[in-house]
Amino acid sequence: MHDQKQIITSKPDNFNHYLKKLWRYKALIWVFAQRDIKVKYAQTALGVAWTILQPLTALVIYTVFFGVIMNWSAGNIPFPLYVLSGLIGWNFFSYIIYSGSSSVQDASFTIKKIYFPKSILPLSKVVVAFVELIFSLFLLIPLMIYYGIPLSWHIVFLPFVLIYNTCCGLLLVFWVASFAYKKKDLFHLLPYIVNLGMWLTPVFFTSNFLPEKLRIIAIINPMANVVDLWRWLLFNNVDFNLIWVLNFIVILILSIFGMYYYNKKEGEFADFV
Repeated sequence: MHDQKQIITSKPDNFNHYLKKLWRYKALIWVFAQRDIKVKYAQTALGVAWTILQPLTALVIYTVFFGVIMNWSAGNIPFPLYVLSGLIGWNFFSYIIYSGSSSVQDASFTIKKIYFPKSILPLSKVVVAFVELIFSLFLLIPLMIYYGIPLSWHIVFLPFVLIYNTCCGLLLVFWVASFAYKKKDLFHLLPYIVNLGMWLTPVFFTSNFLPEKLRIIAIINPMANVVDLWRWLLFNNVDFNLIWVLNFIVILILSIFGMYYYNKKEGEFADFV
């Protein structure tokens, strides 16, 4: 029996080989995710309760300001439920972007000491985001019971919506990290881009709130599709839109290309972190 040897070079792997490496190192995704969860809630009095308090605080602010003071409504969906269903998808997306785009810099010491596919880092952030999303869903359930809104049978499509939501976040992470590892200006600009994106996504307002000339944004905006998909997933009175499927295919393809380009560039990361 011949000994198997692993040769590590600075040249990027072909994409098929890279995916096999990711699978080989998949246990690291959970290791990094566990570390992040422990660090995030270490030395806090409330611990993981913050995962519920954060979306709850945002829900109260948006509901009071837009639903009570400005008297906005969301048709057949109670306004607090409308806002929270939008926040679930948006918070999942924004956490992946903020933590994933800086994951290489945050793990600079580890990168210089240990070899592993760098895509492991943003993928571990997806796990942390998923844990927080579960707590947000626990917040949603009592609200649905309070308003007497039954959970839609569409919930069986939850895995597909999660994949779409994840791809939207990883798409930006892979492309931003691939271009900004030398010049970090884009990292400073990213929060402003994400905040602007929230005002172009019907998280706490309905699509008809936008001026007619801008409503096309709600159609082609992938995160607008994701937010609407979450509402279709949860409530029976939201119609399905075929454009969601078409946009999902585009985002999936761009995400795969983003990971491929990230793979080509990751050999240079250690020189700039």
